[in-house]
Amino acid sequence: MIAALSALALAASGGLVCDGPALQGGFVVCATPAEAGEYDILVNGEAKTETVDGYAFVPFYRDVTGTVTIAAKAKNGGQPALEPASVEIEEREFDIQRIDGLPPSKVEPRSPEEQAKVEADWLKKQETWKHRADGVWWLEGFRYPLGEEFIQSGVYGSQRVLNGEPKNPHHGIDYAAPAGEPILAPAAGEVILAEPDMYFEGGLVVIDHGQGVMGLFMHMSEIGVKEGDIVEPGQPVGKVGSTGRSTGPHLHWGLRVRGEYIDPELALAFKPKESELLAR
Repeated sequence: MIAALSALALAASGGLVCDGPALQGGFVVCATPAEAGEYDILVNGEAKTETVDGYAFVPFYRDVTGTVTIAAKAKNGGQPALEPASVEIEEREFDIQRIDGLPPSKVEPRSPEEQAKVEADWLKKQETWKHRADGVWWLEGFRYPLGEEFIQSGVYGSQRVLNGEPKNPHHGIDYAAPAGEPILAPAAGEVILAEPDMYFEGGLVVIDHGQGVMGLFMHMSEIGVKEGDIVEPGQPVGKVGSTGRSTGPHLHWGLRVRGEYIDPELALAFKPKESELLAR
């Protein structure tokens, strides 16, 4: 977490206040004074997002280290300057996960047809990532995406080795739930992608929870929503399956925030509305 004394000092001086799990793979929620209006948010001097209703979600990927400076730049030049917030990122250790027995075509596409499918899916996702829903549903926090508690079979940040070949880090949580188990929206949002047959992800639903805070639900056997739907927390969006690159029934839940994947476990634990520091 950001140091409480530092955040309290910022609050007292009318600065930008941030609170949240400031870890690798974590995030902070930043708030401006209620009367200040809206701001562009800069992370280490680079524009990343903007406040909506005075709040902004700032993610930290698994490789971020050191101190991050978060500043608020007045939009249209009308608002007063705010003191920036400094956040020290806590480092973590990530596991190595080995998965053997996958069909070779799911580790490295071989045929021209398979490669064409991978490329078409990639282009579809690039368009999806550009979406920005108007709401800030993420501000209410996230809930567990299944009706019952299931064992985690994969954790965020782990390095996957598929059939002996190192791949990209795991960008979400896997729950070893049985096929057909209902998948529930962990927060309200707009469905911006609902595809039953992605090459790697299988049945894939993407929900924009606001400001580009996107939930991804993979390997689904059934999809129960369509693009453009507004879902509520706890609403069924589909069912657990083993489609795409999968060795058995499970749910992969990821959180992608404007290009940076964060740990959904940390999002489950932190409720912005319960933070005394962020109360405006």
